[in-house]
Amino acid sequence: MSWTQRLEKAGDGHYVLPKTKTMRVEAHLFLSDKLLHGAGDGQPGLEEGVLQQIINAASFPGVTRVAVTPDCHVGYGVPIGTVVETEGILLPTAAGYDIGCGMVQLQTSLTAEDVADPARRRRWIDAVTERIAVGVGAARVRHQRKVDARTFAEVVRHGAQALGRHGSLTERDFLPVEDDRVDIPTRAYEKREQLGSLGGGNHFTEMQVDESGRVWVMLHTGSRGFGWNIAKHYFVEGAAALGLGRRSEDFIWLDAESRLGHEYWNLHNMAANFAVANRLLIAEAVCAALEEVFGGTASVYYEISHNLIQKEAGRFVARKGATRAFPGGHPALKGTPWAASGHPILIPGSMETGSAILFAESGAERSIYSVNHGAGRRMSRTEARRSLDQDETDLRMMEQDILLNTRTTPLDESGPCYKNLDDVLDTVEMAGLARVARRLKPVACIKGAD
Repeated sequence: MSWTQRLEKAGDGHYVLPKTKTMRVEAHLFLSDKLLHGAGDGQPGLEEGVLQQIINAASFPGVTRVAVTPDCHVGYGVPIGTVVETEGILLPTAAGYDIGCGMVQLQTSLTAEDVADPARRRRWIDAVTERIAVGVGAARVRHQRKVDARTFAEVVRHGAQALGRHGSLTERDFLPVEDDRVDIPTRAYEKREQLGSLGGGNHFTEMQVDESGRVWVMLHTGSRGFGWNIAKHYFVEGAAALGLGRRSEDFIWLDAESRLGHEYWNLHNMAANFAVANRLLIAEAVCAALEEVFGGTASVYYEISHNLIQKEAGRFVARKGATRAFPGGHPALKGTPWAASGHPILIPGSMETGSAILFAESGAERSIYSVNHGAGRRMSRTEARRSLDQDETDLRMMEQDILLNTRTTPLDESGPCYKNLDDVLDTVEMAGLARVARRLKPVACIKGAD
């Protein structure tokens, strides 16, 4: 019997994997039949390796609920696209390496007509890359706001508030650091100069146009080497404490009341605060470039994470490649502009197929108030570089009038590397988790050339 045959259908776009092997709880998978089994159009079904990682996610001590989002695929320890709720237990593997990674959406005063000229969009790309550092390891802080040692100490404790930004435009202003005496690992502290830089891989700054012709800018980045080194430190320390060998990230858990758990929680929150500030600093540079080149204005519409552990209703909720989705009426939104509608959910697709803004429906409670964080990777970076044709890829981008900061299109970030975003969004709507409010088409994209 294949593992997919063990699934029980609970509703449209909703399957349940009953407790099996070491699972302490059942797992809820939000997948359409097409995403689960594949289709004749070349779109593959769910990877076999996802099963063991779902079992792993549901087997940790303290786990109370597990949900899997439509963009899920194999990750480290648990699938990317997994939500794990626990009581008293912290799961570094379910927060991942890029703690606090997430999105900012900027709304602008511009229209599609304002940005129609490719030469001006090229000038905007150049103006942004003059203000921020781009790529893996990039640490040249060229944004307009300087961050000295004192300000950095405030950033890792108070996130957006340290930059004078607070209110309801961010998912949270900061996560509380309960113990200022916790030492930041040296290798993490050495990466403090990466604050205000974009990074590489799937991180980007992208100009987009919606169906009405309004121009938006979407940013995707996280806590850079600061968060990565905090995560790595506690994967190593956690493995040692549990008597596990090296490269055992899959099985690490920390009692929140233990010394390691206490340290990790505080440093995890510092990394999350770094990530929010990082996105907002980049947003400032992008807004300045937009005004310089187009004479238009831009402001933060919303900011949200998708690699994070947060306390919700007295329990820890870890979202790894999953986005929080509170619908209208959720108590956490009381007193905010989003109280009636729910907060925006920012979903990047790919630089060829576009992105989306969603709002949660009441059914999101079944997925631990979470949805996907993107389209979901379907092709490894190595496979993409080996199998995709550079000239064909560049031609598709040119025909769609999408400009890049790189000389050629990064093959490992091109459209075929990702699942069909429409299939993923259709599943979210089918399952009653959220509704699509806007679809966004890219017209200029800035990525790290790694």
